[in-house]
Amino acid sequence: MGTVRRNLIDAFYWIGVTMTLACVAFVLAGNTGLAGRFEHRGFPLSWALGVAAIIAFLAAEACHTASAGTTGTEDRTSPIASELEAVESRS
Repeated sequence: MGTVRRNLIDAFYWIGVTMTLACVAFVLAGNTGLAGRFEHRGFPLSWALGVAAIIAFLAAEACHTASAGTTGTEDRTSPIASELEAVESRS
């Protein structure tokens, strides 16, 4: 996996962590006057931060899945299958 792709995965992951912590902070501070100004009745800021965190985690997972598929081919032959072939060739 390239360093650019790994840095992208790490960036999305830490954006998700930061947004999650900000979401929890806004939920806990929702009844105070300072955070109360930013809360909207229809769609609170804490919900928006939570959605952004979910999207960031999904983007990190999508980048990780895409990079795992391009690492190369794996040998998927089972050792049991090779033993069976060896037994059949002896018969």
